[in-house]
Amino acid sequence: MPVPLVYSLACGGVLLLAFLLITNALRVNQLANRWLGVFLACVGCVLLGRVLPGTTVAAHYPSLPGWLELTRLAMAPAFYLSVVQFTAPSRPPRWRDGLHFLPWLLFLLVMLPPLLGWWSLGAVPSSAAPASRLLVFTTPKVQAIGYWLAAYLALRRHQQHLPQLTAQPEPVNLQWLKQVLWGLALLVGLWLNELFFHLGWVLALTPVGYLGAVFYLAHYALRQPEVFAFPAPVRAELQELWQQDSPALPGPAPAAPKQARLSPSQVAYWQQRLLQLLQAEKVYLEADLSLPALAERAGLSTHELSYVLNEGFRVNFFQFINAYRVAEAQRLLASAQHQHLSMVGIAFEAGFSSKTTFNTTFKKVTGLTPSQFLQQVRAGSAPQPAPPGRAWLPPMGSVG
Repeated sequence: MPVPLVYSLACGGVLLLAFLLITNALRVNQLANRWLGVFLACVGCVLLGRVLPGTTVAAHYPSLPGWLELTRLAMAPAFYLSVVQFTAPSRPPRWRDGLHFLPWLLFLLVMLPPLLGWWSLGAVPSSAAPASRLLVFTTPKVQAIGYWLAAYLALRRHQQHLPQLTAQPEPVNLQWLKQVLWGLALLVGLWLNELFFHLGWVLALTPVGYLGAVFYLAHYALRQPEVFAFPAPVRAELQELWQQDSPALPGPAPAAPKQARLSPSQVAYWQQRLLQLLQAEKVYLEADLSLPALAERAGLSTHELSYVLNEGFRVNFFQFINAYRVAEAQRLLASAQHQHLSMVGIAFEAGFSSKTTFNTTFKKVTGLTPSQFLQQVRAGSAPQPAPPGRAWLPPMGSVG
């Protein structure tokens, strides 16, 4: 397939995806997707710059490649802000976000006059030309690496927070976005090879790499769920909870101790209430159960429930609910009435919706895989499973 055709397909695909995201066609994660759309629009402009040389359009509009290059310094900040919005339960647009685009604005102010024909870049003093070229050459590379690292750290913090929110993190852990990050790292590597190393076989794969990245991103971006499908007050509570749990920056004075949201007697009372709720209603069997949903059932705020779990049971939400689910799975595996169920069927009956989460959590709680536990059941040497609602709760940090 000719190289210009591959770049044309990649350019058209990425610009179409950018249009869908910016216009909110998906109606999920609106602000995050708009920033992602801006990022993709910038990528599309860069790819279009690879398609234009030698075409009649380039001949008629010789300044068009320069206009397309203006988007390059807006690319990395837009992607970073997209990741920040994906990982923030309640984050309105902030004026400080515009500071990320200062290098792009300076580049625009420098390039706009020559692009409009007001004066030529040759008018730049010869003594300043090398420094200007070096700055223009290095800034996109530094941006790409710096913002990639910042986006990776934001995504990692999001995934570390999820055990407080859900017992089934796979649908909202943004793993697809993490894979996109690694894909972008690969594309940056292809770009650097074009600039510095010129490895022939890598250069041959570069157009296909760009096209594959577009299809991969489109596949996942168009299937993404709403990350925080909660009312605005609940999202605000989660934002406050996660900010409070984030490590404080070092400073000259020690941070003030965290104020207790409930007294010890209140924590003990709500511990009993939660145990009664789980024993009577078995809400842990609901695969989509979340921290806000359980808080509403119990009559607590999201923040108060998190406090009871952390301070009373010394576990997070993931550990608390999935320990009950593991106990239920043990009971089902040991039950003669459920021998017809497959291992996946057992997982779903116990409230899990992911085989991976089921296997890893079962092993952490019991020390055995589900298959090993079933073998012990059949051999008559398995430990007696705890009754539903009386699951063993591991110490904080051992599950999740």
